[in-house]
Amino acid sequence: MRIRLGIRQLTILLGLAIILLLLTVTSKSGTVIVTPPWNHCLGLNKVTQFHLDIFSGYREKFDDPQGLFCTKLHCEDDPQTPKDDDELTVFGLNSGRHTLIYNKSLTSIGIVGGLGRGLLEFKRPQAVTGNSDGDVFVADTGNDRLVHLRYEDDELLPIDEFTGPDDKPFNRPSGIALGGDLLYVADTRNDRIALVTMDGTITAEYRPEYRGARLYRPYRVAVVTSNDEWFYYRDYFIAVVDSMGGRLWKITPDGTVRNLIRYRAIGDTGGFNHVAIDYYGNVYVTDTHNGTIHKFNRHFQYIMAIGEKGTGEGQFDEPRGISIYRRFGQIFVSERAGAQYHWIGTDLLRLSAERLMFDTEKKTCRIDLSFLLAEHSFVTLYLENEDGERIVDIVSDYMLPSGFFKRRIEIACNKVQLLAKCKVRLVAIAKPTYSSKAYLSVTRRTHFIDPCPTPLTSSLAK
Repeated sequence: MRIRLGIRQLTILLGLAIILLLLTVTSKSGTVIVTPPWNHCLGLNKVTQFHLDIFSGYREKFDDPQGLFCTKLHCEDDPQTPKDDDELTVFGLNSGRHTLIYNKSLTSIGIVGGLGRGLLEFKRPQAVTGNSDGDVFVADTGNDRLVHLRYEDDELLPIDEFTGPDDKPFNRPSGIALGGDLLYVADTRNDRIALVTMDGTITAEYRPEYRGARLYRPYRVAVVTSNDEWFYYRDYFIAVVDSMGGRLWKITPDGTVRNLIRYRAIGDTGGFNHVAIDYYGNVYVTDTHNGTIHKFNRHFQYIMAIGEKGTGEGQFDEPRGISIYRRFGQIFVSERAGAQYHWIGTDLLRLSAERLMFDTEKKTCRIDLSFLLAEHSFVTLYLENEDGERIVDIVSDYMLPSGFFKRRIEIACNKVQLLAKCKVRLVAIAKPTYSSKAYLSVTRRTHFIDPCPTPLTSSLAK
């Protein structure tokens, strides 16, 4: 089944795209996730019911969208050119309609499902995953099973269903992630993470405990393993949301708990929902109640909340599912009545510079600086004078990981006498390492600092 657009529909779509272009041009830069440029997505980075009406022929409505999965399918790849490497297929669950929606191209979508128990029917499915070979797996929550489909010739074909062993069948599986050749299943009412082969055999199950806490009603899961192609570190782990969104676990592939984050540590009301992991191991978790996405680094240190509640630019309307294509940092988020598409960018926040001092004998300067880096970035730091002239370089295009940095830096400086007589300020520039690196850079400046021209004391030099 292929849905094609008529001239009238294309005209409407083009008009809307022009409006979205204007929004794109005037939107804010310097954010952790950014709107892709016009020539990449034709301005269609935000899908609404209007778009779904056109693409589905007015036969599908957004109704409780949930899990997402994106990949570059081998069957859709032209090995003769790299130009199509970032053209992805995205699978999204429309749970209230018991359907799975996927794009066949920029102008065509496919829809499978409907309420039932056949291999192309679902009941309140919650999560979806797969691989670049075209295997797609659905956590068919209401039917207490996993469903295996395969993408061939623009269609999803039924392969098999997995209900678990007779003595302990799946009970409301609500999360699923594929790592290598293993499925990691949040088997919610069995209070376990089940490791399942692609033919449906359970090879292990985890019921972790950590400082008196036990895994309880897990319902979202994401994973990075040694078999994953696009991952920077050898820090492989499973991210699990449990306890009605109240907790986020970091578990190693062998079942050892490394960390446990409680939602109350970052917010009063709300909870964790779907979860995804990027190329550097940063963890993104949607918060449907507060209309935001919480970002942690791979050590599960909290970085920041992305976006805010609403339907405008830079806002999310009850974000649910989330999926990241790690190779290029493309990120997809489903919402109450639509979906958004962004690139992972960067930001440099809470920049501070203090205690600028000069050692006139050694011809060095020293400064205490701190900032929060939202994403792995190439960072440049320098001092400029009141005329905006760059006078002292500290670091140039130095790659730093995400997190909070507080350092005392000492560098050689041949302009000590000159600098001691003027006000200077610190300038920080951050550039993404991938995805939007040619599209975005963020510049931040501190207030002007009155330097101290006296030699550094021995206590400061410690």
